[in-house]
Amino acid sequence: MNKKVLTVFEYLNILFMGAMLIISVTGTYHHIAWYKVSFVSAIWFGCFLLAFFVLKKCEAVLSKHKSLVLVLYLLLLFTVLIISSLICANPPTSDYGELYESSLGLISGGDVRWSYFAMFKNNYLLLLLLALIRLPAYWIGFDGFYMIVVVSALCVTLTALLVFKILEHFNLPVYICFLSLVVYALFLPLYGCTYAFYSDQATILFTVLPFYLVTSANDNKKGWWAVTKCILAGLFTCMAYWLKATAIIPMIAFLIVFMLTSLNRENARRLPIVIVAFVCFMIGFEFIWRASPSSRMEDSHMPLVHWIAIGSHGNGGFEENSDYAYIALATPTIEAKKDFALSYIKSNLSEMFSRAHILRKARHNFAAGFMGLSTYIYEEDSPAFPFLSAYGAYGGYTMMIATGMYYLLLLFNIVGSVISVIRRKTDSTTVLGMTARLALFGLFVFLMFWEANNRQLYNHIPWLVITGMVTFSQLFAKEKTA
Repeated sequence: MNKKVLTVFEYLNILFMGAMLIISVTGTYHHIAWYKVSFVSAIWFGCFLLAFFVLKKCEAVLSKHKSLVLVLYLLLLFTVLIISSLICANPPTSDYGELYESSLGLISGGDVRWSYFAMFKNNYLLLLLLALIRLPAYWIGFDGFYMIVVVSALCVTLTALLVFKILEHFNLPVYICFLSLVVYALFLPLYGCTYAFYSDQATILFTVLPFYLVTSANDNKKGWWAVTKCILAGLFTCMAYWLKATAIIPMIAFLIVFMLTSLNRENARRLPIVIVAFVCFMIGFEFIWRASPSSRMEDSHMPLVHWIAIGSHGNGGFEENSDYAYIALATPTIEAKKDFALSYIKSNLSEMFSRAHILRKARHNFAAGFMGLSTYIYEEDSPAFPFLSAYGAYGGYTMMIATGMYYLLLLFNIVGSVISVIRRKTDSTTVLGMTARLALFGLFVFLMFWEANNRQLYNHIPWLVITGMVTFSQLFAKEKTA
């Protein structure tokens, strides 16, 4: 029965993700022709193959000096991220601007716009994190900008390490693990916005960290360390939920795959610890929220249905629903906000399920590999603008290069499902692939009902890399089973 359920999911993944890929390729941002971006994807595939065979030839050296090579890579990545962040940094704007200014106000005793955090509760924890990051710098007379850059770059760097460790834990060859680092680094244009620490950047680490902690809990002989890992997994899952709810989708995917495969019964004793820790930390964070001035502004809270309402019209993005959004923000009570959102959905109900809306929303969500970079690289006199903004002189070329690789990883995701249906195995590599595919499937389905924003894909870059590497391994490397 369980295998049948997994097979049904794989077929759904092939159909749904295949449809999303076709829709995206035929309507890529800035009207990039399908054959151009497809040609770029083919070039990337050739580059991946070349890197694969080179790394495979060096397998003995990589195995012998694995730790040294890994440390050198991480140091180089961290350094490049710091430099690129300092070059690319634009003044904080939009929601991140609110957080940046309010976090400084919080530690300096200045103004904090509590009404903003009353409306967007998820950003309150991020406010506290930013204030905590900036506090040491403020004590010695700085505003903390450089501390934010360091922490954000560190999160991206540690995520690379976790992608490597996850693939290694699930018994993929060492050259595939190092190939994942190459692919991860190739998303570097997207890390031009690393200088910002909004919810997408803040949760890129948390999409993989809880999963790694739980799956590696049994690696240690000391039982207390395994329990500690599970408690930390609960903490970081809770933080992910508060910062960006979509960041917990990979953990939900893992729980589903685990229940259907039961590959490692030892994990069954660990998962209740994770769940209990998650609930306890959720209660703790709720108390922290209740202590804030924002929590007392109950009529300012934005109901969840508000985000569904934004996604119900046009391309599902904020710009095409800004009239509704501004009226909703100004509506005096939370009940009135709910009623207004529901009435907006009702008026757009026939459109929500129309072919035109689905096509436009899918393309607004998924038809670009920039993943919201232009939100942070927007000043025309910035040295990064010509290259990293979709509206820059060379931004179209950069977008085509980034999008071609992103589409290739989506194709690998679909091919992974095809392999799973054909081979019908539940070894460790297959389970990791299923988890990665289900995580991406869950995110894509969710965004088709939520506010559309290409930036929402940013924190799932690690899972794009993982799904690509698992499929690549299954296609070209000798299989190793746990």
